[in-house]
Amino acid sequence: MRKSLFLILLLLFACTQSSKTISTKEFEHHIWELTNQKRSAYNLPLLLYDEGLADLARLHSSNMFNFDFFAHKDHLGYLVDDRKKKYYPQLVVSSIGENLAKFVNSAKVFTPEEVVSSWMNSPEHKENILNPTYTHLGVGVFTKDEVLLVTQNFATPVVKLLSEIPDQLEPQYQYQLLFEYMSTKPAKELKAVLNFPDMRFKYNIDDRSYTVGMKPVPLQWIGEKQLEVIIDFPAGRGNYVLCFGFNNFYWEEGIKLKVK
Repeated sequence: MRKSLFLILLLLFACTQSSKTISTKEFEHHIWELTNQKRSAYNLPLLLYDEGLADLARLHSSNMFNFDFFAHKDHLGYLVDDRKKKYYPQLVVSSIGENLAKFVNSAKVFTPEEVVSSWMNSPEHKENILNPTYTHLGVGVFTKDEVLLVTQNFATPVVKLLSEIPDQLEPQYQYQLLFEYMSTKPAKELKAVLNFPDMRFKYNIDDRSYTVGMKPVPLQWIGEKQLEVIIDFPAGRGNYVLCFGFNNFYWEEGIKLKVK
């Protein structure tokens, strides 16, 4: 699920804490803190900050300036979920959303407060900020001369891959992958399956049961927030996808594994 909204404002004034007195990263973090203040006022869970989402947001903000556009669809035709899949594939999410803002100020002074206030005064942007299903946020700011561009990337992550996947995966080997668990759902409810390159491939679980096109993958928990999976490739060479889900529902997006 993606929900993306943007806002453009032409401003000729400045307020309190400004982009001239704090660093870009401090500006971004203050937007995150103000966003959580708004959520707290509505008794909503606070958003955790994710640097990967922030990098994704920074990329979009800088691209909007460098390629002279202001839109959710970027110069390559990607929307926020497309950009996550391309640039942040190790994060598996159940939902993702985006707020955009552009400010032009001849004094070259901007404030985090005016950014968040402007979003809160827009019903659609406010809806993203107060969406109870989002759990994580990254903020990306780009400013040059009299222009400020801001991107908020919201997400509901399930897991994040911590292991490096080798460039060459061999079909005869097993691979151990480490993940961070990021969902607010009980960990015991998480399940995983490995989708095969050939959806007709029959996998024998035991003497009396089998699956077709996929197989269940056991999860080995390391504490409450990390888990390991052991992956093998019974269907031979091709493109596999490790998918996660709850209650026998699995998100199509997953960790792509190319076996050569």
